[in-house]
Amino acid sequence: MLHIDFYIILLATVPSWLWYRNRIYAKNKMVFNIYRELIANIFFVYLLSVAYLTLKPFTFIIPFLGGSTFRGSFDTNLFYQLTIVFRNNPQKGILFSLGNILMFVPFGALSPILFKRARSFLNIIVLGFSFSLTIELTQTFFTFSRLATVDDLFFNTLGAAIGFMLFSILKSMGTKLNFINKFTID
Repeated sequence: MLHIDFYIILLATVPSWLWYRNRIYAKNKMVFNIYRELIANIFFVYLLSVAYLTLKPFTFIIPFLGGSTFRGSFDTNLFYQLTIVFRNNPQKGILFSLGNILMFVPFGALSPILFKRARSFLNIIVLGFSFSLTIELTQTFFTFSRLATVDDLFFNTLGAAIGFMLFSILKSMGTKLNFINKFTID
């Protein structure tokens, strides 16, 4: 078992992110754009926040470091865990459902601003599902204190779809694509 403080994760990821952003500018000979960097860094902080919320307490089982006991599980019965939670505490069930949806709304809204390839509904569904699946599989295979459920996949993907719809509404309300292209990083 390996416990990592979140500060260690920050110390590893923040310098790597800054190096990556600098490399992108140098490689593509891009002019520094404050708007693009603002949105890109908000997205980065968002991703760190999701990691914090979904992987806390950061105690991992690493198979090749002696973590041979697999304790993870993945509930594949849609709404089974949610039904149990609702039966015992309806407010908690609503909180979990809305929390999973709201957690992925920024993903669905910011991804198409930053990445041209994410500007279709189908692509956001695939990206949101893949991002959520990565989290759930990490919880399943590398943590023992988190329960991965197909409910989370469903609600997270729904949140990404809602975020994309908000992006689309904003874009259709007069926001020109030229303005959005100021933020695009790919």
